[in-house]
Amino acid sequence: METIKYRSKRSSRVKRTRGERILFAVMFVILLIYSLTFICAYVITFFNTLKDPIEYALGNTYRLPQGEWHWANYLEVFDILVVNDTGYLGMLFNSIWETLLGIIPTIASTAMTSYAYSRYKFVGRRALYLIAIILLTISLPGSLPATYKLYGDLHLLNSPLFYIGATAGLGANFIVMCGFWNSVSWEYGEAAFVDGAGDATVFFRIMIPQALPLIGIMFLLGFMGGWVDANTSMLYLPEYPTIAYGLYQYEAASMRALNYPVYFAGLILTAIPSVILYAVFQDKIMTSMNIGGLKG
Repeated sequence: METIKYRSKRSSRVKRTRGERILFAVMFVILLIYSLTFICAYVITFFNTLKDPIEYALGNTYRLPQGEWHWANYLEVFDILVVNDTGYLGMLFNSIWETLLGIIPTIASTAMTSYAYSRYKFVGRRALYLIAIILLTISLPGSLPATYKLYGDLHLLNSPLFYIGATAGLGANFIVMCGFWNSVSWEYGEAAFVDGAGDATVFFRIMIPQALPLIGIMFLLGFMGGWVDANTSMLYLPEYPTIAYGLYQYEAASMRALNYPVYFAGLILTAIPSVILYAVFQDKIMTSMNIGGLKG
C-alpha cells in the first residue's frame, strides 16, 4: 500500500514542457538576482554602521571596516536621535501606537463597509463603489492642502484622535475586500440565518474567520508601510514624533555634518520590527490563503 501511495504522489506532479522549464529557470535566476541586490544593500549598510565617521567620509563605502569595529554607533543612536525633546525610546513608543492606530481602525471599518456593499442591497450602493474608485485616482498633492485644513478645523492635529478621523473604510483595501467577499460562499451565512442567527453573528463568527488570512496580510503590509511613514507624524502629529520622522529630521538638520554610520545604525534598528514580523508570519499567512472553507 505504501508503494502505491508513493507512485500516486509522483504521478500527480505537474509535468512541464521544455519551454516551461526554461521559462521557470530564467524567472528563477532573475528573481534570485533581484533578491540578492536587496540582501547586498542590507549587508553593505550593516557594515557601514560599524565604521568610524571619518573613515566613511574618506570613501570607505563598500569595504569592511578598517581596524576597530564601532559597535558603539548603535548606542549613539539613542543619544543623537532627539526630536521635540523626545528620545529614541519615546519615538519607538510613538511608532508602535501610531502604527497600530493607523491600521486597526482602518482594517475594521474596511471589512465592515466592504461586507455591507457585497452582501446587501441599499440606496447609493453603486455610488459608494464609485467614490472608492475616485478616491484612489486623486493624487496626494492635490488633496493634501484641503485634508490638512479639514483636520485643523476639526482640532485633530497633534491628537491621537486624528487616526479615528482619518478612518474612512474605503481605498484600495475596500476594493480588495469587496472581491474577497464576493468570492466567499454564502452557504454558511444562509445556514446560520436558518438557525436563527442575526447579521452581526454571521459577520463576526462566520465571515470574519474566513477573512482572517486576508486581514493578516493587510495588517502585515499596513504595519510595514506605517512603521516607516514619516509624513503622517511630520504633518499631523509633530508633537508625537516617530522613529521614521526622527531619522528624517536628523538627516535634514545635520546635512553636511551628518554622522552616516550612526544614521545607518538607526535605519537598521528601525527595520528590525518589520523584518521580524514578516519572517514570523509570512508562511502562516500565505499557507492559510490556500485553505478552503467548504468541505464535502
